[in-house]
Amino acid sequence: MKRFSTTMSALPPTKLGAVGKAWDEVSASFDRFCLAAGVEALGAMMETDANEACGARHARSQGRRGHRWGRTQGKIGFHAGKVAVERPRVRDLAGQELALPSWERAVAEDWLGKWAMNLMLINVSTRKFRRAVRAS
Repeated sequence: MKRFSTTMSALPPTKLGAVGKAWDEVSASFDRFCLAAGVEALGAMMETDANEACGARHARSQGRRGHRWGRTQGKIGFHAGKVAVERPRVRDLAGQELALPSWERAVAEDWLGKWAMNLMLINVSTRKFRRAVRAS
């Protein structure tokens, strides 16, 4: 009968350190996936709003309420900060900025404020803040 001897340094650690780190990576990448999907969906909704106000791109229709005026950066709160989102600009026929309904609803939602309130309710102090924040 053969005996196998393996040193302890060759075996993987039995603690949950590596598993815990892997789980943190999966959780962070899932958060990034959700953020990217949400930003993409919001962008599609804003384009739909711009099409309703201006008609199809490069089309001249009589029923339009405004015209496209480029794109700009806006910010929406997400977890521990704000995320930059590119949004279309639309102006009415008199030259005033038209608000896109989907953008107005997204900004009014205040996700960052709700997240911060939840952290306060579960009694997260500033010393424990880093543990409570996920990488976005």
